[in-house]
Amino acid sequence: MAHLRQGNIDHSAVAGVVLHVSAKHHGIYLWPLPSNDPHDPLLWPRWLKVLALCTTAFFNFTSNFAAAGPSVATTLIQAQFMKSASEVNGLLTFNFLLLGLGNMIWVPMSVKFGKRAVLITSMAMLFSALCWGASATTFNSLLAARCVSGFASAAGESIVPGIVSDLFFIHEHGAMMSIYTILISGSSAVGPLIASYMVQYSVGTWRDFMWLSAALAGFNLILLILFYPESNFRRPQLPTECEPQPDESQTATNAHGNENDKGKPSEYGIEHLSVAEPNDIQHVNHIKVPWHSIWFSFIKVDDSVNLLKAFLRPFIFLAYPPVVWAIFVYGISLGSQVIVIFAFPSLLLAPPYLFSPSGVGLMQIAALIGFAIACYVGGYVSDVITTKLIRREGGVIYPEQRLLSIIPGALIAPIGCIIVACACSQQLNWAVIAVGFGMVSFGTVYAPNIALTYVIDCYPEHASQCLVLINVFKNLVAFTFLYVAVDWIAASGWMQVYMIMFMLAILTLAAAIPLWFYGARCRRFTSGLQVHKWF
Repeated sequence: MAHLRQGNIDHSAVAGVVLHVSAKHHGIYLWPLPSNDPHDPLLWPRWLKVLALCTTAFFNFTSNFAAAGPSVATTLIQAQFMKSASEVNGLLTFNFLLLGLGNMIWVPMSVKFGKRAVLITSMAMLFSALCWGASATTFNSLLAARCVSGFASAAGESIVPGIVSDLFFIHEHGAMMSIYTILISGSSAVGPLIASYMVQYSVGTWRDFMWLSAALAGFNLILLILFYPESNFRRPQLPTECEPQPDESQTATNAHGNENDKGKPSEYGIEHLSVAEPNDIQHVNHIKVPWHSIWFSFIKVDDSVNLLKAFLRPFIFLAYPPVVWAIFVYGISLGSQVIVIFAFPSLLLAPPYLFSPSGVGLMQIAALIGFAIACYVGGYVSDVITTKLIRREGGVIYPEQRLLSIIPGALIAPIGCIIVACACSQQLNWAVIAVGFGMVSFGTVYAPNIALTYVIDCYPEHASQCLVLINVFKNLVAFTFLYVAVDWIAASGWMQVYMIMFMLAILTLAAAIPLWFYGARCRRFTSGLQVHKWF
């Protein structure tokens, strides 16, 4: 068998196979299998796993809270520094651009020096940049501070999904990723909501908001130091049985219908590996993590990692179809929302609406409702659907099982685009706009959460590298929309802009269909090429 080396699984190639795992936890098949190594983060107590994830995911809340808040203060900043609207928009767009590009620096550093060291360093940098921005006396100084804060914020975007892969089993990924997704998306609504009131009622206006953001970053820095142990861990290769399992073909046939059915594992060209374990695991023996081992640890250098290769490695994942699909799903979903956020002030502050700044901020409540519903459906419900598929198929695990959970909410965001197009172009009641905005915001969490979880399920050993590429390019896609948002709407109108976004959303979601049928073949082909070993 090409993917086996002396009876062991080659974890770099395991993405091309379906796993028939024998280890269970409360009736759920475990993957990856926990080792006996006391440093294995899969063995941490569950409360510590959840605490570590929430602490690191809160990084993204802090950074996006600070990044999105000033969007409601653009007219005030424009008057204060005597700059044009396009120049002031640079405070938002260049922050967003550096948020994407910074991933290329932080993630390779986390592979070499550890996730804990990078997250603490970048959060300290974010805290300093926010203090700098709050006290800036010139526009250029403020712009520079925003660029630095965007770069510092990038660390959490790609590293935290890697932490999900470090700490949790595959059947838990959807719910755990929803924590990351709701915090990163929800903060883009909470930030402008709070900033709108501070701009309208606080003496320091937008500066007071930036000081609040700096305080939040300082608090997050303390949380990271106290509650996030290093989770980098080289998982040992697992012994496997190379002999064919007599019941596996039957399991696959029963799960997928007769042998001529499309989409069954044998048609994917997938080999089945039965992971040999001495005993069926009915519980996971947790280990104790002494607090002093967390507080006094900082850098964990991996001498086997070549830093130059680590910088180059993420780009080879452009050859992987699931990664490319996730880029467009996330980029289009995010672009659909940020266009509305950027164009809201010019729409709602003018007749016939004549909203106050705080009124514009209150529109973010619709986004928060959409985020909350999407978090539940795209997280917990996604895991329930995936787990039922695994059980129904007798323990056969393959990442495409995750794609089925995209069906329940697939059309909500595209329909939201149509509502936004009609409501804004016809200047309908603000409540109709809020409904459409909430539906578009639902799509910002729902589809990307499933897409990112699918990528992590496909390539758990390379989760951080895949997420680097996804975050860089989805931010570039969204930056393109964001950079031209106001001018595009002014030139073409809400109807044309959001009908285009509707079509793009439908196309990206429909691309999940060929992945359902041929995703495993693609993974097996790319695994055979071993392109991830070129660097």
